[in-house]
Amino acid sequence: MKNASHMEVSGRRSLMPAFSRLAVLAAFGLASIGTAIAQTAPVPQQRPPARQTPAQIAAAKEAEMIAAGVRTECLPSKQKATPNLSDDVIDDMREASVMLGEKKTDLAIEKLKKLVNKGEDYDKAMVNYNLGIAYSDKNDLASSASAFAKALSYDSLSMQNSEQMRLNLGQLYVASGQFDLGIDALRDYMAKACGVVSPDAHVFLASALAERKRFPEALAEVDTALGKSKVPKESWIQFKLGLLYEQKDYKASAETLLQLIALNAGKADYWKQLAGVLLQMEDSTQAAAVLALAERQGMLATPEDIRNLYNTYMIIGEPQKAAQLMDAAISDKKLPLDERNLESVSNAWINARENEKAEATLKQLASMAERGEYYFRLGAMYGDQERWKDSREMLERALEKGGLKKPGEAWFRIAVASYGANDVKGAIAALQKSIAFEDTKAQASEWLRSLSTQAPPPVPSATSSSAPSAPAKTAG
Repeated sequence: MKNASHMEVSGRRSLMPAFSRLAVLAAFGLASIGTAIAQTAPVPQQRPPARQTPAQIAAAKEAEMIAAGVRTECLPSKQKATPNLSDDVIDDMREASVMLGEKKTDLAIEKLKKLVNKGEDYDKAMVNYNLGIAYSDKNDLASSASAFAKALSYDSLSMQNSEQMRLNLGQLYVASGQFDLGIDALRDYMAKACGVVSPDAHVFLASALAERKRFPEALAEVDTALGKSKVPKESWIQFKLGLLYEQKDYKASAETLLQLIALNAGKADYWKQLAGVLLQMEDSTQAAAVLALAERQGMLATPEDIRNLYNTYMIIGEPQKAAQLMDAAISDKKLPLDERNLESVSNAWINARENEKAEATLKQLASMAERGEYYFRLGAMYGDQERWKDSREMLERALEKGGLKKPGEAWFRIAVASYGANDVKGAIAALQKSIAFEDTKAQASEWLRSLSTQAPPPVPSATSSSAPSAPAKTAG
């Protein structure tokens, strides 16, 4: 350091870190000097902001409104000053208003009708506006709408009043069944509205469009209403569902029903409607799953609901579930123990190849039914199982009880059972009976010819109906 020049020392000192400089100052008791200087230094004078005129403030605010998307015609500077009522009408208008307040509606209407052509445009507009209110009090919606339309035609009301009146006019047209006028009025209101268009206005327009079968447009308005709503109304979503169904948009219908179920999971109709839509989409498996879930929650309480689920199970090839559903419903007394329901159970057990359960149900049916159809089905089932004696006994009971759809087939099956039991004579006798019926004549004749030369042809197997549908083994 001794040989270093003053400049070099100054340069090195300037490179000293800030914390080192503070340490040196503190060592000599000088650390507080900088603070004191800073505290006593004069504050630089700031130039006060220039004062804006009211016009400049208003212009700036309007510029902000335009930037935010507000239309020019909605700006405050574009609004007309609201005039006062003329002396010619003001007293009469006060009297009419008092009459309306006292529910003397007819007197108020008569008073106002005398003023419709008096005064300036603003006077005429206000007279018609009050006439519209008076007519609406009497539920004369068509006259009310006509008066509001006349008031608007003078184009002299304030922006806020005109806007509200356009909305009211559209609603009145729709409520009075003038749907085309209502659509036009509500479209005009939305196009000219400076305030926020409420979700209800979109739903009102949607209802008018739906009345005119303009479903895509109506759906767009409902979607707009739902998009504007913090908490969507259940009735609006139901409306949307109806519009989607009218357009056969089943996929969107299913999605909307899921939304409704999320809002109100305890409403059974939504679950049943969802299953119905899924069936329309040919998604029987999902439809059955939806109905089964609803059934487990106790929502399928009516016989029709249970049978719908039964039919859906049968469609998707789940006969065991179908039979179990019906058995449980009969046990729980949700369905009566009658021929119709037991027949459904037996058909399901037969399709499920649950022979013992099918047999038990058919025996129960056979004992309670007035016709021999169920004895016939038992006989056919026993024949398929080669229980020849039991088969012939049930088939004979079926013929004895009567009411068979195809008695010729019963005789033919008796012939098969007799042949299976080595009773050829009995088989021939039964075949001769079967020949008398057109539907079994050809097959019975073939068997008769074959009995004397060779083993007889194949025997039809039993199904859930009385008609043969598929060949079984050869009897012998």
